[in-house]
Amino acid sequence: MPLTKSDAPHLLEDGLKTVFFEALEATIGDFERIATIVPSESDEETYPWLGAVPSMREFKDERMPLGLLEHSYAIRNKTWESSIAVEREAIEDDKYGQIRLRVQSLAREAKRHMDELVFSLLKGGFATTCYDGQNFFDTDHTSGDSGTQSNKGTSALDAASLQAAITAMMKFKDDKGKFLGIVPDLLVVAPDLQWSAMELLESTYWPGEQANNKLASNVLKGKLDLLVSPYLTDTNDWFVLSTKGIIKPVILQSRMPIEFAALEADSESGFMRDQYIYGVRSRYNAGYGLWQMAYGSQVS
Repeated sequence: MPLTKSDAPHLLEDGLKTVFFEALEATIGDFERIATIVPSESDEETYPWLGAVPSMREFKDERMPLGLLEHSYAIRNKTWESSIAVEREAIEDDKYGQIRLRVQSLAREAKRHMDELVFSLLKGGFATTCYDGQNFFDTDHTSGDSGTQSNKGTSALDAASLQAAITAMMKFKDDKGKFLGIVPDLLVVAPDLQWSAMELLESTYWPGEQANNKLASNVLKGKLDLLVSPYLTDTNDWFVLSTKGIIKPVILQSRMPIEFAALEADSESGFMRDQYIYGVRSRYNAGYGLWQMAYGSQVS
């Protein structure tokens, strides 16, 4: 049953709160594919356990528990908000449908910002350090007996460079020199590269030059999923990720869940400016997870 003019001032906040959270739940962020969501209980969380999972070994005499490595990586939470002002006349004139749309857009913005935060980390990973003190994408990661390992390339996106990235990730080792068993499953590109990426991953025939004019099957078809992010715009850089593990390439740290609040008729804004204020607030931040779960090629 639609709201009437007499009902709206009394039911507006509760009704719009329902609208907001329904829209929030219905909005799926791309960040959920590449980020592990970790609850936070303080203003800052430290992650000394990153990279500290031991390989399985035969149980011969006694257990050999692995302590934490010497790495120390911290993510400090930040407070975020977005607010809208609604003129009281709009409520009096029964503009509830228009207000509803603005509140739904507010919910979409909350999820959109998380996408921006997470995918901006990929873009900045060539010059920002992760838990081992190296840039997230770097040519000289090392830990214990792993040897020097690289998750950074410089080649433009094509069949050969994509195959090389997949192969490199599958050969990553832990600090005991054991293979990690990483299986890449996602290619992330900017809108500028989406058509080339679709050809690589969806074409039936090999996208490169054909020997003796014979059509060869495309061995990359279906090998990876494709995600095109607008937050990588104006770059030819591209990224291969492994996203099905417990720890993903990015950590999204959540201190306070998204909340919806309102200042209506009885507020200072409602009395002094004849405006109702609706807003969203949350505390969270993003940082790097395991570099082994990502490969980036810095082309631009």
